[in-house]
Amino acid sequence: MQEIERNIFRWRSLVWVLAKRDFRRRYAGSALGVAWAIIEPGVQFGLYFLVFSVFLGMKIEGRPGGGSYAMYLLSGLIPFLVFQESLTRAAGLAHEQAGLTRHVRVPLEVLLAGALVSVFLRHMFGLAILVVIATALGQVVLSQLPWLAIGLVLLAAGCFGVALALVPAGAFLPDLNQFVGLSGMVLFFLTPIVYSPAVLPAKAAPVLLYNPLVGLLDTFRAGIMGGGVPPSHLLVTTGAVLASFFVGQAVFRRRAHQVPDLV
Repeated sequence: MQEIERNIFRWRSLVWVLAKRDFRRRYAGSALGVAWAIIEPGVQFGLYFLVFSVFLGMKIEGRPGGGSYAMYLLSGLIPFLVFQESLTRAAGLAHEQAGLTRHVRVPLEVLLAGALVSVFLRHMFGLAILVVIATALGQVVLSQLPWLAIGLVLLAAGCFGVALALVPAGAFLPDLNQFVGLSGMVLFFLTPIVYSPAVLPAKAAPVLLYNPLVGLLDTFRAGIMGGGVPPSHLLVTTGAVLASFFVGQAVFRRRAHQVPDLV
């Protein structure tokens, strides 16, 4: 086990405390409290469905009906939002937690783990609701659920790896948070989340193959809607996750000690 993972395990109680505090702080002072963790994604998902399915008439090839499109949309949107928010939080974490970083000297990887656990907690409410609805509609096949577990592992490892590199980079580059947010918006439209790959021209196929998020979303959709995951997509995603995990750790080990002097 590497030093980063050892520190997180050693400080696991603090990771959980930080995650719960971050989760509650997001809804502190509101009348509905943590109920917003369900209301916010519900409204957001509803708007996407209304615009793309009802107004634009988007359908999924071989799966007629708005219900299938809603499942397709949400099973891709939830992991993407987790990925996007995890990276945005990581890019701004050094400045956000400057007090703890400078004075208390809590290991930076522990602060990062707490922030990422909070992000995952919030979005897992939406994922759990989606699985319940898909089960009620008879779309979830028990034999396909391992794909959902694989997707969660790939998502967590990928987010953690990229986030490890972004934390020290965010201390050096104050505008990195805005850049990550803008990049996420571009990536959203380069990934088949609101549209099916079937509607794209043949020339776009290589773009999808080399986008590691495509294979990641395939695993979530296979777990919730059934079907398989193209081996080439899964291979690209797994390779990208492993690369980000090891590169992120290397960058973090080399630069993390400089963060307290920069924030």
